[in-house]
This record gives sequence, C-alpha cells and structure tokens, in this order.
Amino acid sequence: MARQERPTDSLGQPQFRNEHCAYSELSRRDRHAIRDILKTSFPIGKSSHELWSEFRDTTAFIRRAEPADSVDLAEGVIGGAIVMSYPEDQYDYLAYIAIHPAFRHRRRFFPRANDPHHGSELLHYVYDVMHSRVSPERMQRCLMIEPAGDDALRFYLKALPTNEYPVRFDPEERVFAVAYDGLTL
Repeated sequence: MARQERPTDSLGQPQFRNEHCAYSELSRRDRHAIRDILKTSFPIGKSSHELWSEFRDTTAFIRRAEPADSVDLAEGVIGGAIVMSYPEDQYDYLAYIAIHPAFRHRRRFFPRANDPHHGSELLHYVYDVMHSRVSPERMQRCLMIEPAGDDALRFYLKALPTNEYPVRFDPEERVFAVAYDGLTL
C-alpha cells in the first residue's frame, strides 16, 4: 500500500495519512471499513465488493488516523474513495469519495488552524495519484466524480477551483469531470 505520511504532532492529537492500493490488495477489514464509510454518502450494499472487483483497474484510497485506535472507527479509517476504470468508449475513471460525518469540515465561529480539511486532502490526493498515472502508454482523459448531494456538490466546487484544476460540471447529470493535462472528453 502506497502512503503519504503526515508530520508528527507534538500535542498528542491523532495524525492522518492517505494511502492507496489496488482494490484487490486491500485486507478484508479495510474493505469493510471503506465500504462502511462510503455507505454514509452513497446507496451501496454488500454487493459492492463484487462490483468493485469486476472492473479491470479499481484503486482504493484510504484516509486513516494514526494511531488507528485514536478514533472510534474500524481500522482508523475516517475517509475513503473507490476509483473504478470504465471502458474506453465511456470515460476513464469514476470516483466515489466520502469522509465519515464526524470528520467532515464544520464551520466554526473560531476555526482551529491545525484542523485538516479531510475531504480536500483526500480529494487532492486522489487527483494527484491518478494524474501521476498519465503517460503516452496510458492516456487518461478525465476523472469523473459523482457528488452524493448538494453539500458534496458545493464542497467539490470549492475544493477544485477552476483556476487550478481543469474542472467541468454537468448540472443535468450532476457529475464533475476533472481533466488531466488539458485532455478532456
């Protein structure tokens, strides 16, 4: 499993790291943890494992607390994403991304400067990893992201500013397309 380490915190607060690997490489406990997180935002069931296993290239992304027992969630998983490949004639990748409700960004009157925005960090990590896979042998056009609701829609619009990311949003389909290197559908 590939990891992106976070600096240690001297205040005893839990630290968080992002990980990714092929879906088939996930342990059973991690598969269940990521499924439970995604169920908080998407109507998925136990058959999701079969669905995600059917696609030729499914990548799992996990945002995990360090140490895992510092949060009251299975395996310390506070967020996750599943990125599935689709046949070339449709589009390249479809992503489902979710953060556990207890760790989603909350507006505070006095915001804490050290609080990470878990959704943004996971979303940018997913984009960076998928972008790094672009090559002449593996041309990807875009990553499709389906928002779970209006709050998620506002989050994506804010977390992916169009001056930094080549984002297109189809309001009828309610799907975002984030292009790689200027290549779009």
